[in-house]
Amino acid sequence: MSICTTVQNKERVIEALRRAKFKFPGRQKIHVSKKRGCIKVNVDEFENMEAEKGLIRDGCGVRYIPNHGPRDK
Repeated sequence: MSICTTVQNKERVIEALRRAKFKFPGRQKIHVSKKRGCIKVNVDEFENMEAEKGLIRDGCGVRYIPNHGPRDK
């Protein structure tokens, strides 16, 4: 299972997953990712890249803008 949520709901989500893991046989683990939301960028990198205009918000995700090539778009 995977859940993407905000930092404010972290405790609620962990508790919900803890209760849900009893419904499935075998050992279930809860892992809190260091990534931000459902994108493939760490939280520290996300803040830096957003400040440098390296990321553009695109709906529920983001688009990465590389440092080389034309940037007039």
